[in-house]
Amino acid sequence: MRPEDFRHRAACRSVDAEIFFPTAVAGPELEAQVSLAKTVCAGCPVREQCLTWALTHQPDGIAGGMTKHERRHELARRRGRQHGRLPRPRTPQRPVNATRAEVAEAGRAAIAAGMSVRDAAGEFLVSGRTAGRWARVIHPTTSTHVGEGSAGGHRAPLQISHTATQAGTRAEGPDPR
Repeated sequence: MRPEDFRHRAACRSVDAEIFFPTAVAGPELEAQVSLAKTVCAGCPVREQCLTWALTHQPDGIAGGMTKHERRHELARRRGRQHGRLPRPRTPQRPVNATRAEVAEAGRAAIAAGMSVRDAAGEFLVSGRTAGRWARVIHPTTSTHVGEGSAGGHRAPLQISHTATQAGTRAEGPDPR
């Protein structure tokens, strides 16, 4: 018997497959669509088998009672456990339909709980620079460099010369004026 054979006993066989692929982007409509799909999964006799399969084979939609983002976190948690590491404690997620202030508050809370600046930037959909600012509010003396900066940040400051032969060139050393 192949591992995929569990699907013939799945509860989702009797419903339209489109409910497992929400069309709403955010807000109450998305939550309602996800809830409907998860309700079908909740009563499924093969939900665990479906989830195990979906973790590596189903990139989108709801499967095994989880959204693609929840499955990504579950897969990371399971992989961490396989290698003898404890799973990372769950930190606050980006609030749905939140104001900038609410996102910033949640981001600062996540960083205070131990999330890295880089992870906070990804989790809360902000730039590394913004997440770095949040971290500086929490830890004012801590460096928060995340690999960003100007392309020429290692060069000497641009100094404009006043001679025609050097106009617009980068001058090294003291200002020639």
